[in-house]
Amino acid sequence: MAAPHSALTAPGSVNALTEPGQRGVVRVLGGPGTGKTELLIRTAATHIAAGTDPESVLLLTGSARLGSRVRGAITSALLGDTGQVTREPLVRTLHSYAFAVLRQAAQRAGDPPPRLITSAEQDGIIRELLAGDLEDGDDASVDWPLHLRPALGTAGFATELRDLLARCTERGVDPADLRRIGRKAGRPEWVAAARFAQVYEQVMLLRSAVGMAAPQATVPALGAAELVGAALEAFAVDPALLDAERARIKLLLVDDAQHLDPQAALLVRVLAAGAQLTVIAGDPSQTVFGYRGAEPTLLYGPDDQPQVVLTESHRCSPAVAGAVAAVARRLPGVDASRALTPATTDELGSLSVRVAGSPHAESALIADALRRAHLVDGVPWSQMAVIVRSVPSAGTALARALTAAGVPVQQQAGTAPPAQHP
Repeated sequence: MAAPHSALTAPGSVNALTEPGQRGVVRVLGGPGTGKTELLIRTAATHIAAGTDPESVLLLTGSARLGSRVRGAITSALLGDTGQVTREPLVRTLHSYAFAVLRQAAQRAGDPPPRLITSAEQDGIIRELLAGDLEDGDDASVDWPLHLRPALGTAGFATELRDLLARCTERGVDPADLRRIGRKAGRPEWVAAARFAQVYEQVMLLRSAVGMAAPQATVPALGAAELVGAALEAFAVDPALLDAERARIKLLLVDDAQHLDPQAALLVRVLAAGAQLTVIAGDPSQTVFGYRGAEPTLLYGPDDQPQVVLTESHRCSPAVAGAVAAVARRLPGVDASRALTPATTDELGSLSVRVAGSPHAESALIADALRRAHLVDGVPWSQMAVIVRSVPSAGTALARALTAAGVPVQQQAGTAPPAQHP
């Protein structure tokens, strides 16, 4: 049964969230740098200081970019100087929490703990199965369309197939659903992918049951995209486990809710049904992970449901905040969270737009701006950054041009699986 909703004592007031008596679901909307995460931390810290058991507080985030150092700082802020010790982390990603649920389910059933398959291992299994289909030809277990068979042995096809299976898993689309969608849309490649998904599941079950001596090998290995769906299934199979989690979690905080796919959003709703207070924060205008199925559905609710809109940017200078707000006003749709006002500061900042006639000219402009900032204005190299739309398509060439111009470059490590870096 869902927790009863009540209007905020001061609608739209940030301070209302920190009142221990608050109940229901509250949505916090705001652009980048408006203090959404900080507000979640303050909410949790205030409730803990008022006597809420830290074990009943859970902050979920849809992004794994929250490093251990930042996570430690958040946990320290939540606990304050109380010296209390918790058995479970206060801050988790959705996938980390889902894995913990599966571990609890295994303990309750007397089964071995779950095992997470690596991207490299998953790539290897998919390539092995595709190679077998290519070798078997017309006798293969999967009837691939003729125009796709030459691509079965390529790394690119295996990667695209793995992404398709992952996106289906995140949206709760099983092989039968994918087959039905493929037939309805007249896409034989989707029908074949559905059959491949069935074969893949059977192979993973067999690999977990025989041929491996490690105790954890008796449990089917799960990919990262399968964790949330498996946790929801564990709750459905063992209602007592769900009841225990709902009884434990009284304050549920969700950060970056716009990054959540439908399965992750469903998991949040399942937990929120038992929480006394649920605070869901995010930026509905962001679509960073839209290509992975992320939807900002959690950030929209009934009109009578309270929400807090943050518009003061603590990250952007007045010049940058003004430019962002001007662009946002020209976009279709009306959203109060798109408004962005700069925080009070003595630094006005600056913004300039330059159009280059070619990629080479663009690299020269960027190198010149960086060198002038360092040599004339005395800005350290470590305080400069260049943001590009795509690192593979533009970042590598730009990095070479900057290095040739005497600008030191430090590129972020690639996030591709090891199988793509032989």
